[in-house]
Amino acid sequence: MRFPIGTKVKFIHTGDEGTVVSLIDAETVNVRLSGDDMEIPVNIENIVLADQYVATAPVIKGKPKAQPQMNVPPPPPRFVPPAVGVPVKGGNAQYAILKSMGIQLAFDPIYKDDSSPEKYLIYVINDTRMDVVYNFTLYLGKRAALEHSSKLNSLHYERIGELWFDQLNDSPAVEMECWRLLTDGDSKKLRKEINIKPKTFFSKMLTAPFLDRPVHHFRVFEKHELDASEEKESGAEDLKSYTERNIQPHATVIHHSSGPKHEVKQLAEFKAELDLHIENLVKDQRKMSNSDIINLQIRRFEQYLDEAVRTGVDRVFIIHGVGEGKLKNAIATLLFQHPHVKTFKNEYHPRYGYGATEVEFH
Repeated sequence: MRFPIGTKVKFIHTGDEGTVVSLIDAETVNVRLSGDDMEIPVNIENIVLADQYVATAPVIKGKPKAQPQMNVPPPPPRFVPPAVGVPVKGGNAQYAILKSMGIQLAFDPIYKDDSSPEKYLIYVINDTRMDVVYNFTLYLGKRAALEHSSKLNSLHYERIGELWFDQLNDSPAVEMECWRLLTDGDSKKLRKEINIKPKTFFSKMLTAPFLDRPVHHFRVFEKHELDASEEKESGAEDLKSYTERNIQPHATVIHHSSGPKHEVKQLAEFKAELDLHIENLVKDQRKMSNSDIINLQIRRFEQYLDEAVRTGVDRVFIIHGVGEGKLKNAIATLLFQHPHVKTFKNEYHPRYGYGATEVEFH
């Protein structure tokens, strides 16, 4: 299917809406996300026309297979969810959590008219008072059928996709990584794998926090695991506490016993632009292949991005030039996945023309 400039489209896996603003090649277009002033390169297989989205865009592709033979518990009262594909986020800082269950996965069953399950809406739940970042991958056999990365604030949840009932035959498994957001850098990354076996799946049903209805439930990372992931000797402070303490616009930078956080001098001296032209990175590139060059540019970009986040700058410019657009597209893909990036755009700039991407951080 062709997507001319100006076409309104939706992303198959997230439901986000945007407008096609330029054509990169026969299989890739630039899409400006609605309300975000952000342009990203997208393969046309990952988008559909906005007015066809609900009817044609399941979150996980694949033709349903014969239903597995298993004993399914009777359904609870039928729950009518929001329209399929609409991202759902929520939470409540006043929600009464008597005992935290940590970071959880919930598979919320949707039933057919004959009361048999049709599919499961997948939620990630954070009932702790810690802000976290996570990577989620759902495998069907050896194929990654659904991938999602996001920041999840304390006492919040979000819906990230769907699992069809028939896909329980495909040996589904979840791989999940999670780490806390701290003021002096992220904590140690936790990782866990869960094999979803039908017998175990149907035995793990309880009323989930925030959702307040029976779901198939997995506790992925316990609260004490997240606590232990922080190095106590670092003097790191929880992100929420740090923000509340420094809410005044001219608040003084406080030094902990372990060292300074976002030094004023370091912030003032940080160069808010990175020129990735290869002649600025190495003295002699004549013996380098094209793949060597772009790999070096990406490594330098990632190092610079980490340094920018640690320093605490608000925005930077990444100078990549115009050329064929390969470096610009690779940078856009990494920025789209980065948990600390609020928005980015590649628009005409009086200084850089179209050869730089402006990045704004949370």
